[in-house]
Amino acid sequence: MLPDFVYRPKFQRLLTALCIAAVTGYGIVLVYLRAHRVRDFDVHRTIGSWFLSGQNLYGSAVSYPYMPTRAMYFSLLALVDRGVGLALRYATAIFCLWLTCLLFHRMIRDRFTELAHANLILALIAIMLAGQFLLYDLDDGGPHTILMGMLVGAVYAVWKGREKLGAVWFGLAIALKVTPGLFLLFFIWKRQWQLVIYTAVATACWIILPLIWMGPASWWSHQQTWTQVAAGSALGYKTPLAQSNEDNIRNSGIQAALMRYLVTLSPDHPLRQNDPGYVAFLDLPPTLARILASSAILLLLIGFGWHTRRPYEGPGDPDWPRECSGLLILMLFLSPLTWIQHLPWLVPALYWIAAKACSRDGLSHLSKVAMGLYVVLTVILNYEVLGKQNFAVFLSFKPFTIGMLLIFTILMIQRKSTASLPHSPASTTIYAK
Repeated sequence: MLPDFVYRPKFQRLLTALCIAAVTGYGIVLVYLRAHRVRDFDVHRTIGSWFLSGQNLYGSAVSYPYMPTRAMYFSLLALVDRGVGLALRYATAIFCLWLTCLLFHRMIRDRFTELAHANLILALIAIMLAGQFLLYDLDDGGPHTILMGMLVGAVYAVWKGREKLGAVWFGLAIALKVTPGLFLLFFIWKRQWQLVIYTAVATACWIILPLIWMGPASWWSHQQTWTQVAAGSALGYKTPLAQSNEDNIRNSGIQAALMRYLVTLSPDHPLRQNDPGYVAFLDLPPTLARILASSAILLLLIGFGWHTRRPYEGPGDPDWPRECSGLLILMLFLSPLTWIQHLPWLVPALYWIAAKACSRDGLSHLSKVAMGLYVVLTVILNYEVLGKQNFAVFLSFKPFTIGMLLIFTILMIQRKSTASLPHSPASTTIYAK
């Protein structure tokens, strides 16, 4: 339970003022005071300029992860100066972070009635727990925070019963970053056939939209190239850049983490050369290690499917935000590349767990221990505390993958029995409206 003073208007106004000052100050430093160096933001602007000028989007390997739709999306950054573009993207990311917390609070306040006026404090807790990840993302203007806002907005629209609106945002997110396509499989699992159709149609429309600017022949050629590269990567025929990225110690995907512990790398392997503190664990044959890693991923999917097997109950379903938060973490696990700046997608899950911890029920003792370990791994042991070299050594042990697994486990075991929830189709629909 939260202390009474956090609900006082003066305290809330003070926190709000401090948040605005912190956000504004960091934005000024990011846009005007920080020394310029080439970042992902600059790569995105370049790809956007190629789209506007009609150049080959895949003349450089850095563009292969992006469909033409994303190049169209990046073109907005190329229409303005770098500083203006970075400032606008940063402001959009902050808005999406605020929107994520606001919409999530609306979805859970009926479940945690005692926290109906605690959005600000819950948001701050979740943001602090994901602070390191958010700062990494905001250094590029917050592209993944913006995507998170799109997805949470879509989740909220469906929860409100506005499936077509939700499908539009789901479709855009899928066209921009393929991993949200897991939502389509999730909707099938939840027997939401109408939502599946709406989302599939919306996704197709977003993918085709660049055709208007590029022309049919150019768009089709680019889309074919992207599809061939993506399919080859999925089948194991990766481009050299993709392979080097997946071998990077900053990759927190589940496949990379499991292979790190199952296989001992040769001294000339790029990952070992880039790891100043490499420590070998198991020394299994690579083929066997890949089989074990794939089996572990399959068990993870089965576990998620088992915990979310209950059909969607319609607008106002109290488990919908928790399950969708878990799905966002699952996307981070399954993505071949999961950088630190991708991890703001943990915010919805952290918000839900913070609400559960501050509610009358609270977290179990085991969940509290797991959260304590998460805080040590992802909040306390950061770059500023460890220093550059020690942080690189720390990353080689895949601490953020472990942290994600802890959050995912806590989230999945929190499900209440349906009978204990004050939920009925009629009352929930009225509340949602």
